[in-house]
Order: sequence, then C-alpha cells, then structure tokens
Amino acid sequence: MNPEELEALLQELMQAVQLVMQSGEVLSDEFQGAIAQTLGNLVGRIEESRQQQPPEQPPGIPPQPLEAPVSNDAQLLWVLSGQQPQAFISYLRTFPTPATQSLLNNPQQLNSTIEHLSRTMPQGEPPVVDGIPHSDLNSSNIWGARYDQRTGRMRVRFQGGSEYEYEGVPRNIFNAFIQGNAVAQTNGQNQYGRWWRGKSPSAGAGFHQYIRQGNFPYRRIR
Repeated sequence: MNPEELEALLQELMQAVQLVMQSGEVLSDEFQGAIAQTLGNLVGRIEESRQQQPPEQPPGIPPQPLEAPVSNDAQLLWVLSGQQPQAFISYLRTFPTPATQSLLNNPQQLNSTIEHLSRTMPQGEPPVVDGIPHSDLNSSNIWGARYDQRTGRMRVRFQGGSEYEYEGVPRNIFNAFIQGNAVAQTNGQNQYGRWWRGKSPSAGAGFHQYIRQGNFPYRRIR
C-alpha cells in the first residue's frame, strides 16, 4: 500500500475508535492496548513508505523532514481530549509517561504531533441523542448535555443512557461543567473509561463540582 492508502486506513481506524468511545462500548484493557499497537504500527508503516517514496519537491526547495511516529500514549490521549489541542496538552501534563514527558520537553515535536493528529483525526460533528449533543470531551461519566439559556434548564445524558433535567442553572455554571473546568481527585476506571488524579479538563469532575454540589432541583427524564 502506498502512503496515501495507509493514511486513509489510519484515519478510518482513528474515527472508528472515536465512535466506539463515544458510544460507551465497553473496551477491555487488552483490546485498548491492541488498538494502540495497531495505530502505532500503521504510523510506522506510513513513515517507512514515505522514506521509500519521498515526495517530489519543486526546484530550489529543500525536502521537508519526516515527522516522528506518534506514540500510543499520545494517540489515546488525543481521542480522550476530543481532538482539542489545549485539552490534549493538559492531559499530557497530568498523565506522566516517558512518551508524554518527551513531547512536553520538545515544543517543536509537540506542535508537529498536534498538527499530525489534527490531519489524521480531525474533530467531526458530535453525535446527538434525544437532542443532546455528545460532550467534546470523552468522559467515563458524562455522555453529553444541552442547555436552554431562556429557562436555565439543563439536560444531562449519562453514560448508560439515563437522562436528568436540572433547573435554574446559570449559563456560566453550565459552561464550567461542560468544558470540564475541574480536576479529578481520584484514580479509577469503569466500563466506559478511566480517569486519573489531576486529570483536567474533566466533564465528570465538572459535574460533581458545579452541578451536584450546586444542589439544583432536578428530575429524572429516563
């Protein structure tokens, strides 16, 4: 396969991973590891193909250096961040592994990685269920939320499908919650994902801090 075909396959695989995570499908640690390994192997094959078939350059323009392969850790954190560069960088800072620390210590490589991930796995339109758009962040607790600025009512869909409506929620509180402007205080995982101490942004931590502790009146919808 040529580099273009491999890149198309990589993009399709990354998009499939994103859809699976957004659907709440249970993924074992072994399966997640296999996905990460497959993504890494594809990136490596793309780089090998580029070396064997270097792109033609206009006369007088030196060839551009090849991008370094993107680590498995970076690929998975990019999925969790919902393809948001600032959230991705924040996750790198709070998820210390040799690969993430290497990126943080090399701004040029960090920018190159973000550009590469943005091309191969761009942010698409979020899925919508019952009029509720999926959260930009992939959360182990929150599937998504919508807000009525006129009434101050907010409807939240949790992983698993239950939905609740909250009343009297100020717009700034809703924004703080859905943007995940909070820090996870524990380490853990459930059937929908995992979290770690210091993870920020975090939609789940934002819900606990701004909505649950706000004691807003609520009722279950389904």
